[in-house]
Amino acid sequence: MCPMLRTVLSNILPLVRNINGYYVRHFLWVLSLGILVVVIAVLKWIGSNDSDAIETTLRCRDCAETSVALVIDGDTLETGQGRVRLFGVGAPESGERCAAEATARLNDLAGDSVRLQNGPRLFDRVGRMLAYVYTEDGFSIDEVLVREGLAEAWTSDGQHRSLLVALESDARRDNTGCLSDDSNATG
Repeated sequence: MCPMLRTVLSNILPLVRNINGYYVRHFLWVLSLGILVVVIAVLKWIGSNDSDAIETTLRCRDCAETSVALVIDGDTLETGQGRVRLFGVGAPESGERCAAEATARLNDLAGDSVRLQNGPRLFDRVGRMLAYVYTEDGFSIDEVLVREGLAEAWTSDGQHRSLLVALESDARRDNTGCLSDDSNATG
């Protein structure tokens, strides 16, 4: 037996073998707590890697970064630069079918900060800033929402219009998310 292991065991075993059982219970409690901490850490690490698993065609790692204060709905954020409306997509409005799902997904994707890329128009008719929105890592949130069937693509303008319209067509064909004919989701 390894001398180091023999030393460790010779120091621990007398504690574990205590006749009244106090040390045994204490040792098992500490061991259980340690295992629980390790399990929680592993689950948290696995969960944090899930959000990194998205891949998009559109990327913008060098776009301006801004903080996210609040997700208003499935296509609007309150940011450090003011209220931002995602350019190129339209998500269901509050109370409409799938609005809650779109809002939750935008909240998940946006996190604490996003990157913004201007479209051909800077503001909408109600004064919100219009921008293509990317995750902190530079993945297109607009693209993810359309690909997952949680938003429709704008058909009128935008430098990414062709891609987003094609992704919406694919999502409808594949009955994805809220663009599926049999979606039972309600906002």
